[in-house]
This record gives sequence, structure tokens and C-alpha cells, in this order.
Amino acid sequence: MVEILKRHLDKSNQIWSEASNIILSGCQLYSKGPETHIQGVSPIYIEKGKAAHVWDPDGNEYIDYDMGLGPILLGYQYQAVDDAVIAQLKRGMGFSLVAPIEVEYAKLCVENIPCAEKVRFLKTGSSATEGAVRIARAYTGKKHIIRGEYHGWHEWTTAAESVRQGGIIDDVRQYVHIFDYNDFDELEKLFKTYAREVAAVIIEPVILDEPEKDFLNKVQELCHINGALLIFDEVVDGFRFSIGGAQKYFEVTPDLATFGKAAANGMPLSIIAGKREIMDTVDKQIFISTTFGGECLSLAAGVAVMNELKNKDVTERIWNLGRKIKSETNKIAQHIGVNIELKGYPCRMGFEYKDSNGKKDWLYNSIFMQECVKRGVLLGWSIFPCYSHTDKDIDFTLNVFEDAMKVYKKALQSGNPASFMEGEPLKIVLG
Repeated sequence: MVEILKRHLDKSNQIWSEASNIILSGCQLYSKGPETHIQGVSPIYIEKGKAAHVWDPDGNEYIDYDMGLGPILLGYQYQAVDDAVIAQLKRGMGFSLVAPIEVEYAKLCVENIPCAEKVRFLKTGSSATEGAVRIARAYTGKKHIIRGEYHGWHEWTTAAESVRQGGIIDDVRQYVHIFDYNDFDELEKLFKTYAREVAAVIIEPVILDEPEKDFLNKVQELCHINGALLIFDEVVDGFRFSIGGAQKYFEVTPDLATFGKAAANGMPLSIIAGKREIMDTVDKQIFISTTFGGECLSLAAGVAVMNELKNKDVTERIWNLGRKIKSETNKIAQHIGVNIELKGYPCRMGFEYKDSNGKKDWLYNSIFMQECVKRGVLLGWSIFPCYSHTDKDIDFTLNVFEDAMKVYKKALQSGNPASFMEGEPLKIVLG
């Protein structure tokens, strides 16, 4: 049994009360906001991180598994990355002309990412997917985009959502269509409905569910038969599955791909990678230009990350840690007798919570996350093992999961699980 921490969240809550008055929505990323955690129990802010641990403004320490929502691949304050950033800082952050480090990083991308024959650098995953879609439309001369679950905040993708539609032009919605991962029949129907009008299909190579019935290869074939491009959104998958992304792991090379999050271990850097023929064809047609695309600190971090992936057992260790977390967590759940499962590939996992009848409810997530954070384990939507998680971290976490599952079981057996909440249940948000 893990002792429940004696904590207070006074500073964290005070900062939030100030933020609510002066920051739109209180934060910059909805998924980091307090609604996605247990208000009153979870910290709202993180003040510092080291390795796989974080501290809130009140000094409480947690083992982190959301890892900045994906960017922290190697660990907080990872020395090789920090040293590279500091060394570049002493030379300058950005200049009046392009910097040689752009070429250095581009060569590493081309060397290691299967579809990367030419690349372009941006700052966010959303901007990268926006750029990839623009390239696809310019190359094919078509307007319609078929997309997967989530690809950022820009108009072309947000127009297909059902919430936060303010400011979206109605006409945009007719050109973007959503289908579910592994639903190849629905994808075929969309291609028939918009015959010869589809510029691209953009999907994550994988989220949690494994591709079924040769899904990725079939999507690629369907795209090419219909004169459309296949875009892999690897903003999350990239560099976690391998140095070449999930496309290398699954041996399916898309026409274009986007990378972000873990590319620079927390520094802002994203990539559009694509085949030379596509990139050269659209070069003089498209406008993708940004002052900070060549910002040197992030590129220095990106080079350092690539070199760590090349020269150390980063991928192997992350996968091994993930295998242990997944297998042991699911064994504990079976032993205790709760309908909780950790799903996904070892480098990118997520919990599924149900009651004894197989019903899902966000309340169930909330109970489990609440009991974990009370004991010093900070969870979000995903479980991302990082290179700096230690065996001690994992063992402690598994003990916390066991305790949390026991509370979870009591809550469901009580007939009134809501009574076990000490704070506000989390809410699902877009972005």
C-alpha cells in the first residue's frame, strides 16, 4: 500500500484564479486545463520537471506519464538536449539569414524518416498538418480531405468537429470528412461519394487500436487508385515508435507525414516530410513561410534528440518499460477483479475504464486518476514512458495503480461511485 501524500494546492489554485481573469480560457492548450484533471485534488500547474518527475508550485512531487502531452521523449532537463540548446543559445537563437543547423537537422530527417526526401520545419503539430494538407491540395488540384480523429486547431480540421465552431466559415465544412480508424468500408464510401475530388486522407498511423486486416496498406492503395495522397499525422507517434516513426515500424511509407511533440524533447519544433516529386511540384505554388521555422534553439534540440535515438537504446528502453507497465497493470486488474485495461502499443498507451457490466463513464476515469494523483502519480489521457523513467518509478507506479484499483472496485460496488469523488470529475475536451 502506498501512503497518500499530505498535500495542499493553495499556490496552484491561486495562480489559476488569476489566470482565469487574464488568459483566454485560462490556458494555451485545452487538454492541459484543469477540466481534464480532478479539480480540487489534482494540481493545476507544474513548476519544474526533472527526469520523469514533476513538481507543482506547492512543492508536491509526482511521477509524470503524460510527459507534456507527448513532447518529453527523453526526460525533463535531459542533459544532452539542454547542453545543445545552451551551446546554441551562446551562438544565437535566430539570425537575419538562414542558419546551417537547418540543413544539419534536415539531413538527419531525410536519413531516418522513410518518406522524408524533402522537409519543412514549423513550430506546432497543427501548423504541420495545415501545411501538409495545403501541399496535398496544391499537388492534386482537389479540395476534399478525409481525416481521422484529431489533427489540430486550424480551420480545415476544426470544421469537422461538433464543438467550438465559432469563427469557422460554413463553406469549409463541406470539404472535410471524418471516418473512424480501421473502418475501411466507411472510407470506401467517402471516396465513392466524392469520387475524384479527394486530395488526401490524413490519419494517425495508430492511436491505441492495432491496424486490422492490413488497414494501412489498404488505405494507401485506395488513395493512390483515386489520385489522392496519404498523409500520416505522426505528431504523437513520431520518434516514439522508432527514429523513423510509426511508418518505419509498420513498413508503410506515406506520401507526406507530419512530426512534432517529441521531435525536440519539449522545444517547439514540427516537421512536414514528403516525397521529393510532390515537394518539388508544389514548391512554386504554395506559401508556407514563418520567421520561427528556422529558430535555432529548437533545431539544436532536434539534432540532439536524433543523435540520442541513433546512438543509444532509447526506443528499446521505452518499449521495454511500456511492456512492463502494460502487462503488470493488466495482471493487477485481473487479480483485483476490475474492468480496467491498459491498451495500445508499449510506447503509447491509454486506459479503458468500465464497470462490471461493460459500461464506460468518465466518472470511472476520474476516480482512478484521483486516487493515483493522491499517491504521487500524475496521469493524463495517455501513458507515455520516457527514456528517464526508472525501474523504481515503474514499480512505485504499479503499487499506486493497485491501490487505486482497490478504491475503484469499492466505488463501483458501493452503487454510488460519485460519492468517492473528492474533487470535480474530469471532462472530455477537444484539443
